[in-house]
Amino acid sequence: MSVEKAPHVHPTRMRHITDEALLEALGAGGVAEARTWRRRRPVPAALGAEGADALLGIEVDFLDKGHGRSLLYGFHYLRWMSPLITAYAETADPRYAREWDRLFRQWYDDRDRVEGDWPGLDVVWYSLGVRARAMYVTEALAVFADEPALSDGCWLRMMKTVVGGARWSAEEHDEFRHGNWQFVNACELLHTARVFADLPEAGQWAEVALARVLEHLEQDVRADGGHHERSPSYHLMCLDNLERAVAVEPSLARHPRRQAMYHWLSVLMTSGGWVPHLQDSGLIWPQDVGPAEGSHNLEASGYATFRHGDFHTVVNYGPYVGHELEPHSHHAALDFVLSGWGVPLAWEGGGPPSYDDPGYYDWYQATRAHNTLLVPGEGYTEDRRAACDLFSVSAQADVFAGHHHGYSARHDREIVFVKGDSPYWIVTDRIDAEAIWQIHGLSPWAGRDGGFAGTRGPGILVVPLEPPDEVLYGTGPARIPDPVTRTAEYGEIHSLGLRRADGRFTVGIFPYRDEPPSVPEDWPRRLDGSC
Repeated sequence: MSVEKAPHVHPTRMRHITDEALLEALGAGGVAEARTWRRRRPVPAALGAEGADALLGIEVDFLDKGHGRSLLYGFHYLRWMSPLITAYAETADPRYAREWDRLFRQWYDDRDRVEGDWPGLDVVWYSLGVRARAMYVTEALAVFADEPALSDGCWLRMMKTVVGGARWSAEEHDEFRHGNWQFVNACELLHTARVFADLPEAGQWAEVALARVLEHLEQDVRADGGHHERSPSYHLMCLDNLERAVAVEPSLARHPRRQAMYHWLSVLMTSGGWVPHLQDSGLIWPQDVGPAEGSHNLEASGYATFRHGDFHTVVNYGPYVGHELEPHSHHAALDFVLSGWGVPLAWEGGGPPSYDDPGYYDWYQATRAHNTLLVPGEGYTEDRRAACDLFSVSAQADVFAGHHHGYSARHDREIVFVKGDSPYWIVTDRIDAEAIWQIHGLSPWAGRDGGFAGTRGPGILVVPLEPPDEVLYGTGPARIPDPVTRTAEYGEIHSLGLRRADGRFTVGIFPYRDEPPSVPEDWPRRLDGSC
């Protein structure tokens, strides 16, 4: 099934609704009557007021392709304008309404001339853009309703944007399609239908939207609560939009998959309150969710987790999932991320700053940005058939064993997480090929006690049982979470590669807060997790 339907933007019902047709649909004799807000308040969506003043008098070129192939689409969501809504709501200063008026009228009058570089995908009339503008423009209509600084001409353009977008969405999503695009668009269509319940078409919009939302909860949310695409930030985007639908359709709150979506996040959440940037995800800090106790195997999503005290492990053994335009899955399996004391210990590249980033394919999505085996000179197949062979939890140790067929030879991996006062991990890999065992830390590596340790803590000491044929080093970008500021700016991670011609590895990973620890003498004998 294609990304979106063939173009179906009706010239007068959607793209260019006349003033007379709009007022007739609203049952109003004039703009003054129609502008008065007598509806339920929309769920707030606008950004905070910070930055609103910087938008006053700004010059904008809505046609500029310099935003980037993908970022141009996001620019037309108009989210960047939304601080003006919040600033006016907090101050009633007409300058913010006047600036919104100027910018929105410019956008509306330029929108038909915008050209994107994604083949067949309209910059304005596509699911994510229509959904985003419905969120911000509906809130703006409620907030600016009685403000004279917002002209009638702008108000009419805003209402036409919401109504035309809802009509387009109802036609676009008349049958189920996997993916976050339809899920979030349907949630917002339901929100629009309930807020503008007085419009004659609202009932039909709600019927289409509710049917799609329910289908996505049953077919697009996996049995363990994870969204189909397995990407935490896209999962959270779907959940946030679901909550907008729940606010206007309370019956959805009782759906078991809704609560399962929160549980999924809690299983993946670290003690620092953040969820790792798995697949194409950004790093997220979910609200109203705490870390789930214990270790869990999210079988439907293909994530196994260990938890003991402050230490948290996520192992990826799930499928490669395609997406509407870009697959949000990365070219890695049996890769893991480790955290302790609220910060990453073994990290990965995660999602890119944007899909226009030049390193998107050869770093962020690539096998080399993940903690797994890399087979030199061999491509990684999407049909990797990864599987969990064993998941065991006990008071002494947690064990994961799995395999995948991403290379021509099968790769088997076992990870033992030995618990106790000084926990550590033992990773064993087998592949019938020359391979490089990869791990990424937050600081440069230095030789230490027959292994390799980061030059600053918190960090990990990596000790191979058998010496490698060659040691490789590298660097790459990744978001680094800061639990104090709850931010995750891009920084540099440092890769350690251990190459062996026989493809056999047994490696101990020992975490430390300040200085690398002494390695337990019996660690190689504890591969079965026994004491």
